[in-house]
Amino acid sequence: MLHRAGWLPYGLVAMCFLLNLATRGVSESFGVFVPSLQSAFAADRAVVTSVYGLGMLAMGFGGPFAGMMLDRVGPRGLVLAGLACGGGSIVLASMASAVWQLHATLGLAVGLAGAALGSVTFAGLLGRWFSARLGTALAVVWSASSVGVMLISPLAEMLIQTRGWRFAYGGLGVAVLALVLPVALMPWRRIAAGDPAIMAARGQDRSLGAGPTVAMALRDPPFWGLTLAFAMTSVSIFSLSPQLNAYLIDRGLSAASAARVWALTAMLTPIGMIGFNWLADRGGRMLGAVAAYSGTGLGILALWSVGGPDDTWLIGAFIVLFGSTMGSRGPMISTLATLRYRGAQAGRIYGLITCGMGAGGALGAWLGGLAHDLTGGYRGTFVLSLAALVLAAVPLVLEARARERM
Repeated sequence: MLHRAGWLPYGLVAMCFLLNLATRGVSESFGVFVPSLQSAFAADRAVVTSVYGLGMLAMGFGGPFAGMMLDRVGPRGLVLAGLACGGGSIVLASMASAVWQLHATLGLAVGLAGAALGSVTFAGLLGRWFSARLGTALAVVWSASSVGVMLISPLAEMLIQTRGWRFAYGGLGVAVLALVLPVALMPWRRIAAGDPAIMAARGQDRSLGAGPTVAMALRDPPFWGLTLAFAMTSVSIFSLSPQLNAYLIDRGLSAASAARVWALTAMLTPIGMIGFNWLADRGGRMLGAVAAYSGTGLGILALWSVGGPDDTWLIGAFIVLFGSTMGSRGPMISTLATLRYRGAQAGRIYGLITCGMGAGGALGAWLGGLAHDLTGGYRGTFVLSLAALVLAAVPLVLEARARERM
């Protein structure tokens, strides 16, 4: 049974996976709604897509608040509040009569819900039950966002085509709210206590009463290194990915073919998340980090080398290399931060680190477009993406190496 210690860690992974799938899956399906929202509100494309940008910023900068709440009120209250906020705001979005209401609901509120049901919370929960395999457990949970995109986006498109975008958002919001009751019935006191063997081995009591403070972390160079790794990884990925379809179309692919390339790339992300973090847990964290960043860099170079639709091997190399590594660094950073800063203020510390992810994603998307406009092509975008990748790799590899020596 789930309440027994032997099953509880895996049940906890399954619960976190489901929460991430539901909330991030709905959030990441926003692109499916863009044409309908643009038509419904007679708004410019940039205005509509800024709703997603606001959500990303709110999720990133909501990390410290989520960490503080995790430390102070415990995981049960934070998770249930996140579900209620996320599901309720999606339902409210289905009733919106102005774009600013979408910014308030799908942007700000869903972003804050994503912070409450995001990497800070999952790292705080799973870090109490996993040690050597923490990276793999976190990777499984992180992969749920990609799985959610693959499952929820087609469902949302079908609902939009049959009943309209308002019905689609209403139905998805109700589905998220339906998770509140079963999640509330989980054995939260046992979950919060953690595995006694793991907690004892780390010299901590059941309430996580020891460990570094926020002030100590801010004076610790690895804190800034992990934050930089999060930020620059996001700059690298998001400076390129929003322009992928346009780039491939410019290279002669049809719009449908370009869309299939991105779909195949996203399909590999869960496999890569789990695979590279499994490698990090067993073969060494530095090896996992080097392999992940190398794969992404080679994938970007393969895409840059595409000259036309006949360069199928280059396109295939990009799909495999970029897709399998695209989301692998998040769980690595989560694992390293959790291991280094475990204690009473671990949630707040990791929450501050995740600000780099939100800021880097928003900055990367803007800089990637700016580089394209300034150079009249994609060379500047590719150079930016590769340069940011190198800046991200250095601090993460150094921290992974330091962790192996401890």
